[in-house]
Amino acid sequence: MRMTRNPDCTVLVASCDAYADVLGPFAVLWRKYWPDCPFETVLVTETAPANAGAFDRVVACGRGSNWCSRLVVALKQMKTRYVILLCDDYYLVSPVNTALVLKRLDQARRFDAVNLRLIPNPVPKIPFREGLCEYAKNTAYCIATQAGIWDRMFLLRLADGRASIWEFERYGSFDLKGETRPLLVTPTKEFPFVDAVHKGHWEPFGVQALKENGIDYDFAKRGLPPLSVRVREGFKALVFRLFPNTLIVRVQNLLGVGMKEGAK
Repeated sequence: MRMTRNPDCTVLVASCDAYADVLGPFAVLWRKYWPDCPFETVLVTETAPANAGAFDRVVACGRGSNWCSRLVVALKQMKTRYVILLCDDYYLVSPVNTALVLKRLDQARRFDAVNLRLIPNPVPKIPFREGLCEYAKNTAYCIATQAGIWDRMFLLRLADGRASIWEFERYGSFDLKGETRPLLVTPTKEFPFVDAVHKGHWEPFGVQALKENGIDYDFAKRGLPPLSVRVREGFKALVFRLFPNTLIVRVQNLLGVGMKEGAK
């Protein structure tokens, strides 16, 4: 028997044709670790994958559409006030606490939050209420695609007219003029996922999630990052540790550098 879906929130999984191979394991882990998900689960992508039946609904936007335009199309088809936005490589690795997610959804409603992030990344510094913290607006990655609960219309406004996931995060973080509603975040990681793929390559903990759950995968499709990528990412991490994140991102935005187009 199909369970009654919560009328207040929808799960939206953002994908693309280039990441179709990542969706199979996502679906397996989703069914395993959140079988009682009370929300409709919608996949938005370019063309419907072979395993489309793993989702309640698929919004196929056509080849060549960009990440933000697909998001806008899907959001306009939804009716719920809130959306839990996930990427296709956010692999669940332990059971989701449904009661806790529902509690956070209630807090998002009561505090009129435009976003309630379920993982404290970046680490927040402003205490809020009821154990939550708050991100200062117009700071680096106060807007991010980390797993969280979004006000659907706010999310739609941020995505409209942008292209890539990087534009959404980097420009969106500084596009909050006049917004008085809070950007909230939980004090600990409450959505038990790993970001399994980074810049087209498997992360070691993504491979570990596959192995620990007995999921077969052909690594000829995509593998671990080469040495050059690991060195570059290590240098980038060092820079972000040494200098204020907001300063770095503002300079990147001003110069139009550091964003990768087309991958999602």
